[in-house]
Amino acid sequence: MTTIYRPSADFDDVIRAQSPTPTYEESVPYGTTAPPGGTYGVPQGQPFDPNAGAGDLYGAPAPGYDPFLSPGGAGIVDPYAGSPMPGYTTGLNGPQPFRFGWTSNLTFGLLPKVRTYAQPGGAQGGNFGVFETDVDLKYTTPLRSGWIFSAAPEFDYRGWSGPQFISLPGAGYRFGTDLALSTPANGLWSVQLGFTPALASDFGKSLSSNAWQFDARVVLFYRPSQTWMFAVGAAYWDRLGDYVIPYAGVVWTPNDLWEIRAMFPKSRVSRFLGNVGHKSVWLYGTFEYDIESFEVERAGVTNRDQVEFKDYALMLGLRGEGPCMTMFLEAGGVFRRHAYFQSGGGFDTKDGFMARFGFQF
Repeated sequence: MTTIYRPSADFDDVIRAQSPTPTYEESVPYGTTAPPGGTYGVPQGQPFDPNAGAGDLYGAPAPGYDPFLSPGGAGIVDPYAGSPMPGYTTGLNGPQPFRFGWTSNLTFGLLPKVRTYAQPGGAQGGNFGVFETDVDLKYTTPLRSGWIFSAAPEFDYRGWSGPQFISLPGAGYRFGTDLALSTPANGLWSVQLGFTPALASDFGKSLSSNAWQFDARVVLFYRPSQTWMFAVGAAYWDRLGDYVIPYAGVVWTPNDLWEIRAMFPKSRVSRFLGNVGHKSVWLYGTFEYDIESFEVERAGVTNRDQVEFKDYALMLGLRGEGPCMTMFLEAGGVFRRHAYFQSGGGFDTKDGFMARFGFQF
């Protein structure tokens, strides 16, 4: 069950990446648009090409040069040369890992029908499939205190097909708002605090307290160098059950071609392939864990019930990043997928295929 409100999205505003990875995730991690004249010798809106040779049309550096790791090299403009690193500078491509202003995400996902299996004490369910739509609109702004605040209203739709022999409504809806406070991530230490109230239901009848969900997180980041970053923290997920999961891991960025995020609840490996027109193209793989739940109306159950889905997903995808829009297409598998009901019972789903498409602007 993949969604834009997966907790992994919360990392992107503070993790240094050569370019954004908004596979249903956060906004551009390192600045908004380049200042007039370009940054690091590259004109505004022109993606950095690590394969360009010195003295090319844009004055790009030699192959393999990473402006984040070796600022101020030959032919390169260092915007911070001779001055201390500011807390944040709007409109500057560089170490600042936040994109101020508005960003939008729209994602569609398809999980074709697969066979289900009865859990102990349950009935055979038949086949089960899901169609997903996720939308969010995020606003990020600096505060007078020096912290960065973001608010992201979210809407998520789940169209359920089946199981034929288990009562489950045809759709679930989620309305939420992710609120976050972060410190500027340009020093050794930074922190992010998050709170996400949400309403998740099929809206078949009047709502009960089971429709409300209140998630929270706190993460501490330590960045000893531009190539290494460590994260430690925890998150609380309010679902059918109450879950406290680790928010922790290591990010390694050895050069301008690779980024490796060994994180939980989501890990990702990204490899820069090159530029196609005005788009930078990346190949990436992800491994993630998710839990989501909805209040539902079920035949044969006296009161409103609640369904919870747990799963792991392994995905491989391509994304193209342009000055105004980023698009991605990914496919993979969902496995160890389980559904539980508050009234008792549930079903397990056979491992299956999943595809997802989306864009950010």
